[in-house]
Amino acid sequence: MSEISKEEVALYDRQIRLWGMEAQNRLRSSTVRFEGINALTLEASKNLVLAGIGTLILHDPLPIAAKDLEVQYYFQPSDLNRPKDQVLAERLAILNPLVKIQVGDGDGDCDVLVMVGRQAVEYETRFIAADSFGLFGYIFVDCLDDYEFMEATDGENRMCKAEYKRLEQSLQSPVKGNAQRLKRKYPPLAFIMQALMQMTLGQSSISEKDLAEAVNRMLDSRGIPRELVDEATVARVAQSWNTEFVPCAAVVGGTLAQEVLKIVTRKDMPIQNWYTYDALKGDGITCFL
Repeated sequence: MSEISKEEVALYDRQIRLWGMEAQNRLRSSTVRFEGINALTLEASKNLVLAGIGTLILHDPLPIAAKDLEVQYYFQPSDLNRPKDQVLAERLAILNPLVKIQVGDGDGDCDVLVMVGRQAVEYETRFIAADSFGLFGYIFVDCLDDYEFMEATDGENRMCKAEYKRLEQSLQSPVKGNAQRLKRKYPPLAFIMQALMQMTLGQSSISEKDLAEAVNRMLDSRGIPRELVDEATVARVAQSWNTEFVPCAAVVGGTLAQEVLKIVTRKDMPIQNWYTYDALKGDGITCFL
């Protein structure tokens, strides 16, 4: 890619001062792909466009419905029945004409693949699975093996390495330890979100009973004590399923965009590897699971 232009330097001056010209060049030469569009996608993609990502690919051909107008402020009544990805691409292009925004067809190379509220897929690139519904949200990050990043220590930058689990491994690997130790290490939401990812995503409702059974099956299969997940949290998650709450999506979406920026600029270590958010408690917790 050509050297950064004077126009870009002027536009991105503040963030270049923050993370340097090399990181900005990595950002402008990167491609990020979003599969699935909801309020979370809007928040994350907006932040990436404003930051100056090189290419943003959006893929979700589902038509805009009336309920989408309540939670996605870039959609207007005149957009009803138009494809979500096409409309969002048009609106985001207004924010930053220097960013290349494309409507995807389900294929194509990218530096980071983000699946929003979709079933897990096999992937060969850096991968993020994320969703936000009701008062809850989660982000799973896989930067693949031996991911290298720059970290500031004692005023000096040094190269560091981090290892990540594949999503399938994270969803199935045993977790050892006594209940009290595991409670301090892992938030209950992490296990609930893992169970949700193994259920049929996209269904209109999930009963408290079905979710509780799915969580218990997963815990039992991995040798994890059931007492790590309380019934009250399972009930709240089930009640929130398939709803969107914009303030919660804004928090999780902002965190999602932040992690994408870390991955493509290689500045600081991205989440390793789970992040869960509970808006009622105001808790955003990370863990390696």
